[in-house]
Amino acid sequence: KDEDGFLESSAGKYHSALNVSSKDKDSVLNAIRQVLASYSKSDTTNLNHQVIVQEMVTETIMSGVLFTHELSTGAPYYVINYDDVTGRTDSVTSGNGEYSNRTLYIRRDGKDSIRSQRFKHLISAVKELEYILNSKHLDIEFAMNDKFEPKLFQVRSLTGTQKWDCKELENFNALTDSTRNKLNIALKTTPGIFGASNLFGQMPDWNPAEMIGRVPRKLAFSLYEELITNGPWLEGRSQMGYHRPSSSKLMLSFAGQPYIDVRLSFNSFLPSGISPKIGEKLVNSWLSKLNESPQYHDKVEFEIVTTCYDFDFDGKAKKLLDGVLDKEELDDFKMRLKDLTYPLLRGDCDMSIKKCLDKIRELEAKQNRATFLDTSLNDLIQDCITLGTIPFAMLARHGFIASSILESLKRLEIFDDSDVSAFHASTETVASKLVQDMWELADSEVEREKFVNKYGHLRPGTYDILSPSYSQLSVEELSLSTDRSSLNKQGSFYLNSKQKKMIDQLLEKEGCTDFSAVGLIDYLRQAIEGREYGKFVFTRSVSAILESIANWGKALEVSREMLSHLSISEVKHFQSETQADSQVVLEHLTKVVDANRQKWKLTRSIRLPQLLADCEGVDVVPFQVSQPNFISSKKITGEVMFLDTGFTSDQISGKVILIENADPGFDWIFSQEIIALITKYGGANSHMAIRCAEFGIPAAIGCGEQRFETLKKARSIVLDCSSRILTPLFQKDLN
Repeated sequence: KDEDGFLESSAGKYHSALNVSSKDKDSVLNAIRQVLASYSKSDTTNLNHQVIVQEMVTETIMSGVLFTHELSTGAPYYVINYDDVTGRTDSVTSGNGEYSNRTLYIRRDGKDSIRSQRFKHLISAVKELEYILNSKHLDIEFAMNDKFEPKLFQVRSLTGTQKWDCKELENFNALTDSTRNKLNIALKTTPGIFGASNLFGQMPDWNPAEMIGRVPRKLAFSLYEELITNGPWLEGRSQMGYHRPSSSKLMLSFAGQPYIDVRLSFNSFLPSGISPKIGEKLVNSWLSKLNESPQYHDKVEFEIVTTCYDFDFDGKAKKLLDGVLDKEELDDFKMRLKDLTYPLLRGDCDMSIKKCLDKIRELEAKQNRATFLDTSLNDLIQDCITLGTIPFAMLARHGFIASSILESLKRLEIFDDSDVSAFHASTETVASKLVQDMWELADSEVEREKFVNKYGHLRPGTYDILSPSYSQLSVEELSLSTDRSSLNKQGSFYLNSKQKKMIDQLLEKEGCTDFSAVGLIDYLRQAIEGREYGKFVFTRSVSAILESIANWGKALEVSREMLSHLSISEVKHFQSETQADSQVVLEHLTKVVDANRQKWKLTRSIRLPQLLADCEGVDVVPFQVSQPNFISSKKITGEVMFLDTGFTSDQISGKVILIENADPGFDWIFSQEIIALITKYGGANSHMAIRCAEFGIPAAIGCGEQRFETLKKARSIVLDCSSRILTPLFQKDLN
């Protein structure tokens, strides 16, 4: 009798016996006794306890659990956790379904957007239950047979509803309706941009979900926008010889959540001078493929688009461009990519790695001046863009070209996995030096000042004013000791004579006779190391921008939390008014912050898919089950530790570390003996993917939201990178 109450459900607490033959009296009695025996967990003297006997559902095509509101916030969604793979009826409720368990959010007012017949039938049955029970707060266990007939196993009241803040949800439907309208306009064709349709994704380019989170506060969003996605990204890319479309606004906000304009991104990956006919064909094909295979949303440059020339262009084109272009068009596309790529490899152009690094070093020289922290906010931002993010955008392209060439050498069997791993281990990036310096810091408190001068700007949330930087941490928090012998990662990589000969032959075949195999390897190393160095330097300016804002706020007695809810343009506006009556400015600022904070709280309750392809995606939201980017070929089993902030006093050595956003501020974890890394967001070429390859640490980068949440609940994890398998082990599995 205590299983279903208004305050507590005790779901799953008692035994269920399945597949009991009604023709066998002993089997029926035995099953009932098993159920009664499980009641020993409760008060066995209550004579009102009952046992429910139900018909066993067969021919099951789907089963699961449905909540008529989102559990944590009370947002008006039907939340369906279902299994349409195994044919079992208990995989979801038992927790054993693992990746056959899927989650679908359907807005309560969005029934007309449902296309699937099985979910139309299911929601109709749920609405009938709500009417019969006169309640819109239900927890339902169901199955569905092959005739799309829903079968009800159990319905109980949702518990925990008293914790919901209903005031936060007052404008929920208004915001989702406006989001639909905004998306409807954004999906249409745009003059000067190739592509008949559009897609919006959280990870296809510049990875905003990874860098600023799924629901960033206003300052983080607007700062990322100003420094990168409102123009600098395109300036860097177009200077390298890529097509410049008519728009430069790469990131949009839908219900406060960051999305990349995928069509615009794909336009910018075309070589300059491409004919409109070829450009239109390519972009339409790429958009169609991503729409059909949304699991590649964080792997577009490996699985969808062709953005540079490499040694296996023909093989890659056959896989990605078969039937898209005719022979003449394909030859033209190939020639233009080749003309774009080879000058970058040789370094005889204005966009060479050296010239990009010259700009980065110019920014670093400004940062090292004693007056740097007194620089005005506008000058900090302008220098960060001109000398930081624009050259970094070019270095990031060089880094991808290097990764693409490495992959092509592997596909041509000149390199194998061990060669690629050895190459990455031979690179020496900022992360390598950070690990060494953290060891020295652990040896002596005297080293703290030197360490902070070099790394003090790093923070686990690069664009988050609420995330403490290394300079704001104590000696104890920074001094994380470890066994140095376990992370002696620096290795060497040499081309053997056969590899050198084969690469030289490839270069000669391509007409690149003034460039050798040794020169190519040097380029690959410089590209990967240069990209990480560029990121390290420009993020120092990002930190200075945040601290400049924080210091201004401190003078007004405005907290960092309040500042986090102001856009960068609002900060500039209020700074310009500071000469006026400070009390009036503060009152106005407080009103703006309160309004922005309420909007942010509302956006946290709104669910949107990782890839938006149509307006119905606002109402019917599947959790994308992402295929992680596996790093190394190792296999490990280890205990899980989830890090939701930066440094932790807990011991992370010997653990499988889970982090949501693969930010440079988490580089400190590599000074510990972690055995593996798993992230919610991140692509094959993302920051943490490069780090793990460099240190030889097995990793699964970019697991997606649903899989990551499952892994967080696990006790241990089996990660088999070579077989591309990631398996959670729960307490019952260990016993």
